[in-house]
Amino acid sequence: MNEEPTKDLATRAFQKRMLDEFAAVRAEISAISTEQTAMRSDITEIRSEIVEIRTQQAAMAKNIGSLDHPLTSLDERVDARLNETRPIWEAVQEQLQRISEKFDILLHEFYEVRTEMRIHGRRIAELERRAL
Repeated sequence: MNEEPTKDLATRAFQKRMLDEFAAVRAEISAISTEQTAMRSDITEIRSEIVEIRTQQAAMAKNIGSLDHPLTSLDERVDARLNETRPIWEAVQEQLQRISEKFDILLHEFYEVRTEMRIHGRRIAELERRAL
């Protein structure tokens, strides 16, 4: 028998294994390339969304800036009204204080009248008792 066919078999098996490995590596590289392409499209989409968000943020900042002026104007008007009504409010508070003081005096006098009425009632009762 000839030893040549068995030598050839070992070489062919090695070459087949190597070609299979290269094919597997090529398939992996192809899969990685596909993933890389998908990632690039995702990155492009994310970048466009970031640009859109920045545009919206700038518009919101502009809107907030435009709200600042009316609020400042409103604050100024409120302050002006407060300055106009402050003397009126102070006068009302002063009048309420005077009324409170007068009410306290009136209440005190009312209690004095009640006390005097009790005293006079007792005296009248005493006088009636003596008269009988």
